[in-house]
Amino acid sequence: MYYSLVLALAPQFCLAQQLALNSDAQPFLALPGAVTASNGTATAAPIATKATSAAAVEPKASFSRWVDVTEMSESQRYRNSYDENSEKIFDSGQQRTALSAHIKIDREGRYFIGVRAESGQFFNWGYADYIGHDFKYFSGLTLNGFTPAEYTSFLTAYAADPGGANQDFRDKGWNFYVRDLYASVSPIKQLTVEFGSIQIERGYSSEITTFDDDGFIAGERVRLHDAHLGVDEISFTSAYLGDVVTPNFFERGTRLKQSNYRQLAAKKLLNSHVAVSAEYNWLNGTDTVREAALFKVPESKVLDEVHVELYQRLNTVTFPGVAASFLGPVAPEPIKGGEGFAVFVAKKVGPVSGDLGYDTVDSHYGVYLNSRFLEDVGFSLNGDSYSTGNRIFGHMSIKMNPVVSLFGYYTHTVSGTDYTYCKQGFNAGLKFDLKALVNFEKKVL
Repeated sequence: MYYSLVLALAPQFCLAQQLALNSDAQPFLALPGAVTASNGTATAAPIATKATSAAAVEPKASFSRWVDVTEMSESQRYRNSYDENSEKIFDSGQQRTALSAHIKIDREGRYFIGVRAESGQFFNWGYADYIGHDFKYFSGLTLNGFTPAEYTSFLTAYAADPGGANQDFRDKGWNFYVRDLYASVSPIKQLTVEFGSIQIERGYSSEITTFDDDGFIAGERVRLHDAHLGVDEISFTSAYLGDVVTPNFFERGTRLKQSNYRQLAAKKLLNSHVAVSAEYNWLNGTDTVREAALFKVPESKVLDEVHVELYQRLNTVTFPGVAASFLGPVAPEPIKGGEGFAVFVAKKVGPVSGDLGYDTVDSHYGVYLNSRFLEDVGFSLNGDSYSTGNRIFGHMSIKMNPVVSLFGYYTHTVSGTDYTYCKQGFNAGLKFDLKALVNFEKKVL
């Protein structure tokens, strides 16, 4: 069905990419705007507002009728980071290519095919290395700078879960995969149904305390949006979250028949300044509650926005042991519940925008992977620039012109004794808004 629909609409889709409209610059954590992850920004879902711009250029009806391009960009960055033992993890040049669009079946867009394609070879990374130090996480289970206690722990986890270690997390070279491909149907204004490889619903939380912005799930979602519900939207999702090194939906499409992830979520715009969201989700035996609040405070003249988000993992999950291994018997490992939060503020002044914050993510956040080995080595599915631990972070972006933006990011853990592969991280680079570049309706450069 997906191949047929995409091929049937391919001529309009390809041509519309070349004639897509330019949109006003999206500041960091902007409201409103589409979520992007090209610079590692902890973007939260926007408060719904009516976009008004007297200078906006109306698209030609023939193209806007069929396609709404939400992102078409290319990013280049330098990334440098090291782990808890000062072992170099990244020291490389990286690139990210991203394209997302809605192919509309009807003029109003109540029925459409959603497409999101990105570079990168796994769940929580849309960037790919092309020069410099490779991601040498566990090369043949050698010591690689780990302490003897850490190495012993890793070996024990490997003995119980060798399949978790036998995955290639290197990301060399340019790859471009369809991460999302889904049908969205709104037969009435109060109901929307989505089916396929869909994006993760985060409410007003960010990728810090949920899952990476580049992540994906395969399944179905129902959205109810009616004032009589007491909230703006209630959604229920049943899907499969996994295959972390298989972003290509055409290779994991059979997961539509499986479900290891269920989410019940709600969003509410309290007034023009405050929006809140909450969710409960079940994933691989874990029970997690998340809450978030977004405050718009431009009247303060100091800040534009304040973001607060929290999570609580409520139950204990036990990874199985094995009766015999190269280490002998390995006992089951219980992982207790955990909690965390993030607080950050955002400000935009002219072409410069940025944010500054603090977060704490428990050391067992990798339990969601259902892999004893990956959990033990600290691999988690939240934003890869954050990982686990207690850390400060900040972003900055400078919009040079409608096409080119400079960006930078820095983070550092300030406490916590458990192993983390991202004790300190820094990246800086350029983002090219190709959607603006190919706008033939007005001069860009």
